[in-house]
Order: sequence, then C-alpha cells, then structure tokens
Amino acid sequence: MTNVLEIKKLSKSFGDLKVLDAIDLTVSKGSTVVIIGASGSGKSTLLRCVNFMEIPSAGQIVLQGDLIGSGTGESMSYSDSELAKMRARVGMVFQHFNLFPHMTVKQNVMEGPRTVLKCNTAECERRADRYLEKVGLGWKADAYPSHLSGGQQQRVAIARALAMEPEVMLFDEATSALDPELVGEVLQTMKELADDGMTMLIVTHELGFAYTVADRVLFLSEGKILEQGDPEAVLINPKQEATKNFLRGHGSFRLPEPNLD
Repeated sequence: MTNVLEIKKLSKSFGDLKVLDAIDLTVSKGSTVVIIGASGSGKSTLLRCVNFMEIPSAGQIVLQGDLIGSGTGESMSYSDSELAKMRARVGMVFQHFNLFPHMTVKQNVMEGPRTVLKCNTAECERRADRYLEKVGLGWKADAYPSHLSGGQQQRVAIARALAMEPEVMLFDEATSALDPELVGEVLQTMKELADDGMTMLIVTHELGFAYTVADRVLFLSEGKILEQGDPEAVLINPKQEATKNFLRGHGSFRLPEPNLD
C-alpha cells in the first residue's frame, strides 16, 4: 500500500514539558487510524503537529513522499510558504466549528478554495455543492450557521475541509462539543468517508465508533504510542496495563450490534 503520511521520531515540548516523545507512525492510503488515550497524553498535539499548527520540536513529517521542511530530524526549518502549502494538503476538523457567521453555508465551504487555492467561482461552487451533498446538507446551502444545529454545523465544517480536496483528513474530537443526540449524525458522516477510502487520523473518545471504523487503533500515554493494532487487539484484548486501565474507565463502551439482515 502507498504511504500517504510518515511521521519519524516526532517530538514536541512546551518549555520543560515534553508532550510528544519520538513518535513513529506510518499511515497508508485509504486507511483510518484512530488515536485514543487519556487527557494530556498528546493526542491533539500530535494532530496539530501533523498540519503544523504546532511546529514540532524534533522529527520529520513526510507527506506523499515529500519531506516537509529542510534539515535533520533534530533541527528542521520551515518556510511560511511551505507550511501554507502543507496545510492546504491536510484537512482538519476541530471540536468547535468556527464557521463564519456572516456567510451562508455554501459561502463558508467556498471560502478555502477561493482564498487559499485561488479557484475560480465556478470551481468553488462546484466543490461546495459536491461536498455539501456528500455530508447530506445540500439543502442547507443558503442557510446561515446560526440556523443550523450543532451537528449540522460540524458537518458543514467537514464539507469545508473536504472542499480543499486534501490528501489526509484529521479529526480532533469532532463530536465532543455536541449534545449527545447530535453525535450520531457526525459519526455517520465520518464513517461514510472511511468507507469511501479517505485517509484519516481521528482522535476520539467514542470507542464504539473506533471499533467500527478503524483499521488501526493507537493508544497514547505520556506522549508515546504505548500500544497499537487492529480494533480487536487494542480495544478488546489490550496487552498493556495502562491501556486496560484506560478502557476500564470507559465502562459505557459497547461493541456494535451485529447486523442480522
């Protein structure tokens, strides 16, 4: 399988606090990697380093064979123009939607291709229409964010990221800010993306969802990948005591119901 993303010895420190410690990770094209772990384990920082919202302290990131930055792993340098291009190739969906309130849904989705990719209006509209339909919200194109539910706003945020046609998508606790009854619609959209072969890294506390969609699950602890494997291995039969303790704290985790159709 072709590797879309390679992370080599990635470390990140904030002052004396080491948040990520020599992370090695390879993500193949079309795979879904789910990252779990306790608060403070480095999950969100890992995603933010992948799209350079945080600049790594050490290590290398390779996207589709392109090394981002120049130098050795211990001393990399990055130009602003290179980072801007990188961020355009990596889509990210956050806990909070951050839609422009004065723009319609369609205008929100068009904005990235228009300002970053310099697409013409016809291409921006084509992308907006396509990806709003993909997340099931084509009928809300002319609505404003304030007229949408939280789940709908998050699906618009997903469409906005998809409209950049990224090579990999990052999801950072995309459902944690939603009311419980709205979580399902966002998870369903993410599952459909996985089924379509989108390459994704997902940080989530929704373990049933992780079991259903992940090709690989990583358990982070104190900035290191302590355990990884397929969902059955990590979520049902973990080997590390820290993983077991983490899972015990998620007593609501249930396996998906079998499909009896």
